[in-house]
Amino acid sequence: MEGPAHLLTLKVMRVSRPELASAWQPFYSSSPSFSAHSTASVVSLQGTAPLLGHPKTLRDLTHASELLTLPSSFGSIQLGETFSSCLCINNEAQIDVEAVSIKVEMQTATTKVVLAEYGGPEHKLAPRATFENIVHHEIKELGQHVLACAVTYRHPPHMRQLPGPGETAEDPSLQTFRKFYKFAVTNPLSVKTKVHTPRSPSALLFQAEREKVFLEVHIQNLTQEPMHFERMLFECTDEWDVEDANILGDTKPLFSGAQALMQPQDTRQYIYILTPKLTSLVPVTLSPGTVVPLGRLDIFWRSSFGEPGRLLTSMLSRRIPIPAPVQIPASALPPYLKRSVTNGPPSRPQSPQLNQSRPGTPPPLRPGSPSQIRSPSAVPPRPQSPFQPLAAPPPEIEVGLLIRDLPRDKVRVDKPFTIPLTLVLSTFPPQGRESSRRIVKIVVQHLQPPRVFQLPLTSTPAPRTETFSPRLPSSGFSTPSSTAPTFNYAIAHQKLAAVASPRQQALSALEGAFFVSENDVAMLPPPYFKGQDELKAPPTVLYVGSSVLSLPPIELSRSGGSTDQIVKVQDFKLNYLPTQKGFATVGGLRILLVEDRFMNGSDAETGILGGGLSQARMLKEWDVISEVWVLP
Repeated sequence: MEGPAHLLTLKVMRVSRPELASAWQPFYSSSPSFSAHSTASVVSLQGTAPLLGHPKTLRDLTHASELLTLPSSFGSIQLGETFSSCLCINNEAQIDVEAVSIKVEMQTATTKVVLAEYGGPEHKLAPRATFENIVHHEIKELGQHVLACAVTYRHPPHMRQLPGPGETAEDPSLQTFRKFYKFAVTNPLSVKTKVHTPRSPSALLFQAEREKVFLEVHIQNLTQEPMHFERMLFECTDEWDVEDANILGDTKPLFSGAQALMQPQDTRQYIYILTPKLTSLVPVTLSPGTVVPLGRLDIFWRSSFGEPGRLLTSMLSRRIPIPAPVQIPASALPPYLKRSVTNGPPSRPQSPQLNQSRPGTPPPLRPGSPSQIRSPSAVPPRPQSPFQPLAAPPPEIEVGLLIRDLPRDKVRVDKPFTIPLTLVLSTFPPQGRESSRRIVKIVVQHLQPPRVFQLPLTSTPAPRTETFSPRLPSSGFSTPSSTAPTFNYAIAHQKLAAVASPRQQALSALEGAFFVSENDVAMLPPPYFKGQDELKAPPTVLYVGSSVLSLPPIELSRSGGSTDQIVKVQDFKLNYLPTQKGFATVGGLRILLVEDRFMNGSDAETGILGGGLSQARMLKEWDVISEVWVLP
């Protein structure tokens, strides 16, 4: 038998906007009167100007009528929407009920939020009266949600008390009952990002372009209803400046008007360009696995009948990829062949073999060996020289190249143009030589593909026909020879120089180096690309001037003996001449170190700790330094 019920009852209903009732209505396109009636309807999408990307008879596909209906169920709640609920307390008794109050909480797996508290000790509810209130809550978490409602009232003294303890021990007449309403929150949008960085040579050599980050955002509508996006704003962190690439002109968004409506399961793409506020001459090198925060995406939309929704994503970031580990290719040999190779070739059967002795046992000596006759004292002891620690090598010099300006609108055929460049050198003071002055000399060398000449074809007599012979060449295979042999001019020049000069013959192993420096000290490699195809098409933008440009001496030192990084710059200009119209690449360049000296004083002739180099050392090389469009 159930006990007596409470004097009050609680009803909870979700507050949502109504929807259009669906009812099929025929459409007669051949009848002018019916067509005019359908066009004049408030729910008709047929008009003089059709919607962009939609048919004129879309109203017949939706079956929408002019009647409004309330939702029959609780419905689905999406992340970012505002949950609204109406709470109604009814007095089912025939007497007044005092001290009526209600407390509403929203509980999730991680938080508990008090939405509202209504009523109190002074609130009285008359018979058959109601106490209604509406609560609102912005949904910010996914997963299961619980709407907890607790109703408290004072039981009349002349009525029978309900079984069980009261709300408080001091006042047993206070009665409380609770109700819980569970619902799930789903994600309305799928947000995926991709991060791109500049890769073209033109962007990597511009200080303002090489540090840019291109953020690509893909947004998909996961709901079953269309969405109308009103705002799509990217809020970057304090270290970045953002440029919205989704705006046409000055203020018109790319997705505006009819394009702002996103149908279910549709996907859109947005692009944002981020530029760091602080840049340096030396690019910042990030270690693999580093996470760089970029910003958040603020999305505001409206669903059916204008219900608002707002979603603020988590921090979007850029993760520096970790290089994949180098995998050693598996051997194709079976395991038993590997053991045979490791232990050596098998011996012939019935061949004499020496007995294996223990490890560390000296081998047996032959009779009459001089090592038996010679006494140990006959070997004079080798005098021990004192240990001299090797001097630490100087720190490496990091080289960077920047383009100050590129006259793209002035690049025309057969008209030379100039590219102003800046060479950036960075290094750290060597240990023990913080107070020394380091002087380096740099040479800029222009590169070009190796020159290849085609030998003229000569008429050769037809080969004699021989009788068939079963003999084969020693290798067992025949290799067809080319009918048009090529001639490498660079290699031939090196061989001729080696034969003519004994000095060059001794240095022929140094990649065919030749002397081009003023003091005839440092040897520079030939101005050709390494590892390039010799039959590659010649460049259409030619370098004007000598292939070697010597820069003034650069001092890499810091006053006060500081150990911070030393950064020095040197400006220079290069001239080029385009020969064909269209897209063309400019380059390449090679930076060579021809002299590296350490000096203790201001006099260059005294205190020299390290002199010039016998052979130029390559610091860095660029195949392409710029990309231009040549105008006719």
